Amino acid sequence: LLGAAAWESCSSSTFVGTRAPVQQARTAMNGYRFDWMLEGKNGEKGLQTTDGYWVGEVGFEKAMGAQGYRYRMRPTSKEMKEGKEIDGLIFQIGPLKVRLGEAFGGTGNNEALRQLKKKLVAEGMYDKAKITENEYWKKRFGHNRWEPSYIDQSNGLPTNGLFRGLAAWSGIDPLKEEKGKTWFEADYGKPWLKKYVGFRLPGFVSAEQVKREYDSGKLLKK
Repeated sequence: LLGAAAWESCSSSTFVGTRAPVQQARTAMNGYRFDWMLEGKNGEKGLQTTDGYWVGEVGFEKAMGAQGYRYRMRPTSKEMKEGKEIDGLIFQIGPLKVRLGEAFGGTGNNEALRQLKKKLVAEGMYDKAKITENEYWKKRFGHNRWEPSYIDQSNGLPTNGLFRGLAAWSGIDPLKEEKGKTWFEADYGKPWLKKYVGFRLPGFVSAEQVKREYDSGKLLKK
């Protein structure tokens, strides 16, 4: 069995008079300098890379926190100190404080992320190649080829406890009992509904649109 295994391993990669190609170990990880770690180069005993730096979770948390963004849906150190948007996240039992609420109500949304979402919505389509292609599609087919990236509607603003009201779930609040009080919608519109405004009736396509799409399949006139 051992002889057959050895023959199989070398026969597929070698030939008479040739040397088997050297294969890199599958366990090797590019960038890590284990030799530097073993010798403790520059007095460093921890992880070392060829680039000379390592960005772990602590690094990402600090980098995002410096820009005001949350990491792992947890409030930044500044937000914790100022008590900003941390309602319901910390429970106190006697002298002990436990961040139990983060397990049920954690969110990556905060003021910085909401401002970023507004900026992305305001920019819309910024790719010049896609804008040019949209102009062509608009003339030929009557609609755009590309749409701006969807920006989610979550905002992280406080709601009425763990369970939301019926208005927040259904999106209908004729008596204004929850909207603006315990239910807050994003103030940068609804991107997914924008393309349907003035485009078609629910469930129907206009006759002009049908003709335009039909004509688009014909050969172009010389």
